[in-house]
Amino acid sequence: MRTLSLILLGAVLWFLAAVFLRLAMPWGLFGGGYTTAILFGITALLAPVLLSAVHRLTAGGEAPRLPTAAIICLVGALLGSVAMTWSPQLYAANPARLVAGAAWLLFGLGALLTSAMVQDRTR
Repeated sequence: MRTLSLILLGAVLWFLAAVFLRLAMPWGLFGGGYTTAILFGITALLAPVLLSAVHRLTAGGEAPRLPTAAIICLVGALLGSVAMTWSPQLYAANPARLVAGAAWLLFGLGALLTSAMVQDRTR
């Protein structure tokens, strides 16, 4: 049951990230420079918080957090790759601008997995 909850949460988080990309791209948040760097920094800071919240929400208890992160990242990566391939307009009106947003998504996945490894080591 927990795995199913993680899969569903992974899909919800992917959808929220896709909506964020769609809304943020016209504002130039992924145009490079300081705004993009700040966005990546905020993502790195929020990843451990998000991971802890998902772990608690799905009753992870004392279990390692890496499997939690792996499942939600797996779902996000699969849904993201399918959407970017067959429906890139979901992320951006101009798919040519999608590269920076895709990089942010990959960074977010890496930040979640890194957070899980660090949290597991410090426990």
